[in-house]
Amino acid sequence: MQFSVHDLLGLLSPERSVAPKVLQQKLSLDDSAALAQLQLVLDALEKVGLIEKMQGRYRLVVDEEIVGGRLRCSSKGFCFVTPEQPEAEEIFVVEGSLKNAWNGDRVLVRLLKKASRRRKPEGEVVLVTERAHTALVGRLAEADAGEDKPKILQVAPLDDRLGSVLELVDTENLDVAAELIVEVEITRYPLGRRPAKCRLLRVLGHANDPLVDLDLVASRYQLPLEFPRTVLDAAAQLAESAAPEGREDLRALEVWVLPGELPQMALSLVPAEGGWELGLHVSDVAVLVEAGSALDAEAYRRGLAARLRDRSLGLWPDALLERCALLPDTSRSAWSVLVNLDTTGQVRAFRWTPSLVRARGRLESLGEPYAAVAAALAAQGTGPLLGAADPRIFIELLESLIGQHLAHLHLGAPFLCEPGPQGGEVVDWLRLARACGLEVPEADAAVELTVRQYRTWLLEQPAGTNRALRELLLATLPVEQFAAAPQHHFGRDSMAVAPFSCPLEHYGDLLVQRLLQQVHTDGRDRKTPRSKVSVDLHSSNCHGLIDWPVLKPKVQKDWEEALPGLVSHLSARLQQVHQAQADLEGFERIGRLGTQAEPLRGLITGVQSYGFFVAVEEPFVEGLVHVSGLKDDWYTFQAREPALIGRRSRRRFQIGDTVTVKVKGIDYYRQQVDLTVVRDESEPPTEEGAEAPLLAAPEA
Repeated sequence: MQFSVHDLLGLLSPERSVAPKVLQQKLSLDDSAALAQLQLVLDALEKVGLIEKMQGRYRLVVDEEIVGGRLRCSSKGFCFVTPEQPEAEEIFVVEGSLKNAWNGDRVLVRLLKKASRRRKPEGEVVLVTERAHTALVGRLAEADAGEDKPKILQVAPLDDRLGSVLELVDTENLDVAAELIVEVEITRYPLGRRPAKCRLLRVLGHANDPLVDLDLVASRYQLPLEFPRTVLDAAAQLAESAAPEGREDLRALEVWVLPGELPQMALSLVPAEGGWELGLHVSDVAVLVEAGSALDAEAYRRGLAARLRDRSLGLWPDALLERCALLPDTSRSAWSVLVNLDTTGQVRAFRWTPSLVRARGRLESLGEPYAAVAAALAAQGTGPLLGAADPRIFIELLESLIGQHLAHLHLGAPFLCEPGPQGGEVVDWLRLARACGLEVPEADAAVELTVRQYRTWLLEQPAGTNRALRELLLATLPVEQFAAAPQHHFGRDSMAVAPFSCPLEHYGDLLVQRLLQQVHTDGRDRKTPRSKVSVDLHSSNCHGLIDWPVLKPKVQKDWEEALPGLVSHLSARLQQVHQAQADLEGFERIGRLGTQAEPLRGLITGVQSYGFFVAVEEPFVEGLVHVSGLKDDWYTFQAREPALIGRRSRRRFQIGDTVTVKVKGIDYYRQQVDLTVVRDESEPPTEEGAEAPLLAAPEA
């Protein structure tokens, strides 16, 4: 279909009914087959009671027991639905109630049980509204079709969270062998007891091939590897440059591009009375990409650029990047924020403007005078988790200023936020850090850590500190999210952060550029047309003076209606790219670990009744030593410490201790490692011919 049920339901509301002709126009359906599909879907939704038909028009039926969200499944078969409302609690899908939904699909669930103190709410899937997977990577297998019957080829997804074998169609002329890794296109999703069907797109190779890993990750997280031809053609037909009308000409400034993969943000610095005027200049993409165009739709689908090993999955085609990048000695349309700083790095005032700039070149590192400004900004608290010479300090300053300004204009936007670390991972890390001798708070479920503490532990620890501690601490930081209103960003210690510095890599930055363009062209700088007192919407001097809607009523209403869906989609894409990069890095680390023949030293990071986890430093991988592999004694679990203690030898395995291990087994695609403890030959033998202790008990 050219549209999803999710798209269709998003156009309906319970307040007013909509004619099919309007739905047809908004979904851009122009052929008879698509119109027939639309009517078929409308009839089906009416039959299940999700919409109702009145005089040939349709409206949404409100049912408080029906919740929309995205399905999240684990490899063990447990499934949850994450509601579209950011603050709503996850819903556990009871066994046998998936209705053939797959991991990542958008679904509607009916609540069966409300949440209790110890249990999540429970529900059942009513309808799949949008499929997450149109293609996947799997392993070929040959099924037994019986005597005198043609062979049946099946594809078992390598992503075991899907858990459904697909039947390969059009196999008559295929000459492929079982156990090969292939990419397939889904031609039919499972229906009742009928399996899903697929057709072969390409043979990728054999298992554990690095190229197979990349294709697997891209398929698992819906990361498109190529641009459609229509998008490439649209980018090639863009105008060479934007018209300069209405832009402040800043080409006389000495502008230098910040280090980074793409030249999209630049700095300028001019001495001012008692400080500096710092210019923060960003490529203007909004001037070239029209909302609703093919380029815009593809960028929205991708959400952000991603780098998978040495392959870049861009947000925009190369033709557009060439027209927007801040190249040396080339005039470019930009957005500029001019910041008045005193000598201590305190922001006195700032203003923003659409501009024309010309970069002189690229900074390879922060030299003077930019290093002095960066150090002053760091001393004021900008970039709390960055070093004083890190160029990203200027990025965090820019996005904080834009976020503050939008908040003072009372405008919703795709604000970046990051909740504070909390939960079991933080408690486990604090317990481990104390066992390793670090001065940290007591491990308590109610503990609230500060960004200053994270800075101390990440940036100010002496050389030689165990790498596993740092890696595990970074893992406790939540992934950034988007919110429609300003929320606290833990890692930046700021209440309002708006994405703005990377429009060539993040779609959210383009949305903020369009919002500022609306303010620039049509913003209301006074309460009523008759008011004689006006404010400068481009300057921080207006902060605290605005108590009226800045945008026109219709523009404001349309923006506020669209924003929740934009925020939800961008948050999901941010999470998917983060997971994809983590998975690929995990494959690489486990691949290197598999080549290690020698014993490895590791840190015990957690102890459970079934064994203990060991973090090997190089490559950094966590593995499990199962209690059944400890053959020298019978070990009992002490939950208070926690520790495994031998009944006879009193040997102890507890967090913070180091052990020597070797690899016992690797499940490559699940990224699970089994380890076994190696006895240290330097330890003296025990009395009565017993084996030497695997780990000496610590002194009291």
